[in-house]
Amino acid sequence: MQQPASMTDIPPAATGTPRRRSPSHGHSCRAQAPFARLVIGDGHYEVAHANSDLPLLAFRLHGQMEWTALDRQIADGWVEIAADILLLDADVIYDFLTTHAVRLTDTDYPEEMQFNTLGLHWSARLTASRTGEVRFGSGTWRHANLGLRAPTDRRACAILLLLACFPDARERFEPHIRLRTH
Repeated sequence: MQQPASMTDIPPAATGTPRRRSPSHGHSCRAQAPFARLVIGDGHYEVAHANSDLPLLAFRLHGQMEWTALDRQIADGWVEIAADILLLDADVIYDFLTTHAVRLTDTDYPEEMQFNTLGLHWSARLTASRTGEVRFGSGTWRHANLGLRAPTDRRACAILLLLACFPDARERFEPHIRLRTH
């Protein structure tokens, strides 16, 4: 008998050696006039040559003033350029978790909510109004206060807690996000 497909049936992301990044990657920079426009999902981005000693690129949201440096050249290809732009867009990791974090606990108000995001297990506890704790696997709990802008939805709070407590969350999920851009 054939088993139904599940989220764990997605092939694992490549686990090769991470690419060395330019120190300017992801930081604010100056750039020349835009020469390309990328539309990725709802995002409209402009791409330009960064004002740098190296032939690197920069991007910004269409209509914005601030440029962000990319550790990419045109020769790297538009798929890689687009993947890096997505990984540096602050909304992308939240959107990724909103669509890929599968809640493993089935009750509405458990003390601890457990999630599986493409094989990465993490848990969140909402301990009080606008505060909570989160951890990966069986690691140490980290605490954060989401402040007055905390959503009322418990799942959304759990995702925001994860992002607040783990500034490196983007790197943990990067291989999975990159895999889905190809």
